[in-house]
Amino acid sequence: MGDSMVSLIVRSVEIKADVVSRDEREEGLRKVLNFGHTIGHAVELVSGFSLLHGEAVAIGMALESKLAELIGLAQTGTAGTVITTLQAAGLPTALPPGFEPDAVIEAMRSDKKGRLGKTRFALPLRIGAMAGADTGWTVSVGDDQLREVLA
Repeated sequence: MGDSMVSLIVRSVEIKADVVSRDEREEGLRKVLNFGHTIGHAVELVSGFSLLHGEAVAIGMALESKLAELIGLAQTGTAGTVITTLQAAGLPTALPPGFEPDAVIEAMRSDKKGRLGKTRFALPLRIGAMAGADTGWTVSVGDDQLREVLA
């Protein structure tokens, strides 16, 4: 592993530690660390845990950034940048063949973020900035929009 990669990992850990220290009980800002995990955990469950956690979260990050653009929240091109970066790291960015969108949505219902036909997501505004500062760092998205991204 090169020095630049080590520096990137160290900086990422520092950022995460700073966020956690400012919100130890995940009542606000810390929710941004869930980016990719809402869809990712559902994908893990639907796969029967045959995907690695990091692979499932990478898929979640790709799809959640597409979702942020679809609902007009993220700057155009954000999803493309996220997907290109994940692919450069050798990570998957799409649902595996045979995954049904409704199965993924149903798996999200077992997660604490799913409520009454809407799911709360930590979504990006653009690279380096998350949405939801005024809504507790999450954004509520309807199943129809979610289904469109999962299809």
